[in-house]
Amino acid sequence: MKYLKSVILIVLLIWILPGCRAQVDEQKKNLVLMDLLKRSVEEGHFNPVAIDDEYSEKVYNLFIEQLDPLKRFFTEEDMAEMKKYELQLDNEFKDYNTNFFELAYHILQKRLQQIEDFYPDILKQPFSFEEEEYIEMDPDKRQYPKNDEELRKAWEQMLKYEVLNWLTDKMEQQEKAIARADTSFTPKTLDQLETEAREKINKRYADWFHEMNKLEKADRFADYLNCLVSVFDPHTNYFPPKDKEDFDIQFSGQLEGIGATLQSKDGYITVVSIVPGGPAWKQGELEVNDKIIKVAQESGEPVDITDWRVDKAVQLIRGKKGTIVKLTVRKLNGVEKEIAIQRDIVIIEETYAKSAIVEDTLTGGKVGYIFLPSFYANFEDPNGRSSSRDMLQEVEKLKNAGVQGIIIDLRGNGGGSLQDAIEIAGIFIDQGPVVQVKGRMGNPRVYGDPQPGIVYEGPLVIMVNPISASASEILAAALQDYHRAIITGTSKTFGKGTVQRFFNLDDLARGFDEVKPLGSLKLTIQKFYRIDGGSTQLKGVTPDIIMSDPYTYLEIGESELKYPMEWTQVNAANYSTFNNEYLFTSLKKRSNDRIKNDKRFQMLDEHARQIKTRRDKTLIPLKMEDFKRQNDENLEQSKAFDKLMKDTLSLKSTALSVDLQRIGSDTTKINILKKWTKGLRTDPYLLESVRIVRDWNAAIVQKR
Repeated sequence: MKYLKSVILIVLLIWILPGCRAQVDEQKKNLVLMDLLKRSVEEGHFNPVAIDDEYSEKVYNLFIEQLDPLKRFFTEEDMAEMKKYELQLDNEFKDYNTNFFELAYHILQKRLQQIEDFYPDILKQPFSFEEEEYIEMDPDKRQYPKNDEELRKAWEQMLKYEVLNWLTDKMEQQEKAIARADTSFTPKTLDQLETEAREKINKRYADWFHEMNKLEKADRFADYLNCLVSVFDPHTNYFPPKDKEDFDIQFSGQLEGIGATLQSKDGYITVVSIVPGGPAWKQGELEVNDKIIKVAQESGEPVDITDWRVDKAVQLIRGKKGTIVKLTVRKLNGVEKEIAIQRDIVIIEETYAKSAIVEDTLTGGKVGYIFLPSFYANFEDPNGRSSSRDMLQEVEKLKNAGVQGIIIDLRGNGGGSLQDAIEIAGIFIDQGPVVQVKGRMGNPRVYGDPQPGIVYEGPLVIMVNPISASASEILAAALQDYHRAIITGTSKTFGKGTVQRFFNLDDLARGFDEVKPLGSLKLTIQKFYRIDGGSTQLKGVTPDIIMSDPYTYLEIGESELKYPMEWTQVNAANYSTFNNEYLFTSLKKRSNDRIKNDKRFQMLDEHARQIKTRRDKTLIPLKMEDFKRQNDENLEQSKAFDKLMKDTLSLKSTALSVDLQRIGSDTTKINILKKWTKGLRTDPYLLESVRIVRDWNAAIVQKR
C-alpha cells in the first residue's frame, strides 16, 4: 500500500480549512477502499479479468444502468458528457481516481433536483386519455431523452401512465361497488377520480423523492465500488457495514434486537409488524402502526429520529442481547409513550426448515413434506441453528410419524452454506462424494459424507424451480447423480455454480483505524462441480420430471445476469449409484402421462405462455379505452390462474403432533402453522410429487 499512502498524504496536505476535515476523511476512506478491493480481486478471485479498456466499458455500463435503470433521469447530453470516461475507468481504478464517479453523481443529483421541481407542475393539469398514444415500458427499447425538453416530455408521459393506471383501478372498484348496491360508497365523476389520481401520484412521488434525498453520497459510492468488482462476476460484491449485517441476519435467520419490522412513512419510522415470540411481542406495549419518535439507550439521552432513514434508525434500535432500548412512540390516538424493551435474540422462524404430513385423499398413504427456504448457518456461533441439523431433526420426526416417503421443497431456495448442503445429502446416502470444489489453482477437491450408514432410505422427491440456486443445486444434483431422488420442477434451476467467501476489509487494512469500518468483500474463490464432472454453472439442474409453472417460458437465471462465469467441467468423482435406473424410468413415464392429461397442468402451461406474451408486450396504450381493454384481458387471465391455484385438491395436509405439542398454547404460532399447512392443499406440484412417492411405493411392493 506504499503508493496508496503517498496518495493519501497528498489528500491530507490539501486540507486547509477546518470544515474540510469530513471531506478529507471521506476521500481517504474511498482511496483505502479502492486499493483493498483492487488488490483483493486481482489476487484472490477464481478467474480475475484484466483491468483494461474492456473492463472499463463494462464498469461504465454497469454503473450507468445502476444509477438510471429505467432511463428516467439522464439525457443524451448527459451521456455524451460522461462517455469520455467509458474507456478510462481501468486507469482510474489503478490510480485510485474517482473523477467519473464525481461527474456521474453530480449529474444525477442535478437531474433529480430538476425533476423534483417540475413533476408537480405536470400533475397540476388534467390529462386527456382520448388520443391514441403509447408508452414503451422496456428501457432497452427506448433512447435517452435528447435534452431537458424531451426529459420533461418523457416524465409527462410516464406520469400520465401512472395516473391512468390508478384511475382505471378506482373506476373498476367503483363499478363493483355500484353493482353490489353498496350504500356506504359515494360514487365520483370521472373528473373527480382523475383529480384524485393526480393527487395520489403526486404524493407517491413526493414520498419517493423524500427518501431519495436521504441517500448520502457514500451510498452512491458504495454502489460504484460494487460495480468495480461485480464485473469480475455477478456474485463478487462490495458490502458496506450495514449491508453485511443485514446479509448475516438473512443467512442465520436471527438477530439481536427487539423483533419488529419498520418502514418510513410520512417522515416517521413506523412499526409494520412484530415478530411473534420476540422481545417487543413479549413486552406487549409496542403495536403495529406505532410511530417511533425517539430512541434512547438504557441510560442515554433520547435521539429524535423523525425523518430518518430506516437503516439509520435500525442501527440505534438494534443492540446486544440483554441491553435496554427505550422507544418514545406516538400511538394512533396521538398519545406519546415511552416503552422500554430488553433486547434479545430474535428468531425469524420463516427462515427455518419446517415439515408436515401430506396425503392424497384419493389413494391414501402418509408422505412427509419438508420446506427448506435456505441453507442457513450461523458462522459466528458453532452451536447456533443450522439447516443440516434442522433437516436431520425434521427427517427423524417424519420417520417417527411413519411416513412412506419424503418430499423436500427447494423451490425459491437461493442457497447458502455449502457445508450444510453436503451434510444434508449425507442424510440420504451412505459414505461417498457429494460435490467437487476447484479453486484458482490445482485440481478439484472432493467433499462428501464421511458418516457410514443412511438415516433415511425410503422414497425421496426433490422439488425445484428456476429460483433454486447454488447449494440447492448442489443437493439436487448430487441426489440425482446417485439416482437417489427424483427431481421435479420446471426446465432447469438457476445455474449458479460458484462459491464465495466474505472478507472483512478492516482485517485487510493495517492501520487506517480512523476510516473504519470499511465493510466486506464477497469474493468468488471457487467453482463447484457435480460428482459426474459437470457443472451447474449456467446450465443448472434439469429435473427428471418437468412441470410448467409461471417461470417456464421466461428467461431467468445466472445466464441473464451481467458478466457470469463460463460453464466448464472436470473429471467425474468415484461414486456408485443406487440401483434405481429402471424404477426411475418407470416413475417418470407414469408422472409424465399424468401431467400430459391433467387439465390443471394444461391450464398452468397456458398461463405460463400468457405471462411470456404479456411480458413481451411492452408498448402500452395511453388511450383509456385501449388501456382498459388490455387491462381487462390481463385481469381475466390472472383471475383464472388465481382461482386455479386456490382450488382445493385431493391433498390433505396436517402439522406434526410433536410440533403442536412444542408450541403448546401459543395461539399465534398455532395459527401461523395451521395457515401454512392449509396452504399446501392447493399446490398441484406437491400433489404430483405425492403421487410419485405413491408410485415408488407401489413399485417396491410389486417387486417383492
